[in-house]
Amino acid sequence: MFEKKMKLDALYEFYGKMLTDKQNEIMDLFCNMDYSLGEISELQGVSRQAIHDTIKRTEKVLDHYEVQLGLYARFQEKQEAFESILALLAQYEMTRDETCISQIKQIATDESEM
Repeated sequence: MFEKKMKLDALYEFYGKMLTDKQNEIMDLFCNMDYSLGEISELQGVSRQAIHDTIKRTEKVLDHYEVQLGLYARFQEKQEAFESILALLAQYEMTRDETCISQIKQIATDESEM
């Protein structure tokens, strides 16, 4: 459940500007402000169910954008590469093993070719 919310937050961060004003407003309250469905429904003057339905529909829209554009997936790949480089740097600092440097170079080369 927590991972699903984190992914939704990230997708909103990447694609939120592509949503309608109403979707954007509701998702901002839900993702960034961490408002509950009840709190959002009070602010919007609609039922809790209407907010739930809007969030579910918007989640599908965001997933569609991700399928089409893949920005979140690319971000995750870059983040993983960055973390690998940091781990290799830490290993190099402890061991002074030169193979760490060549592995870092390989990761950087692979990432630059993407």
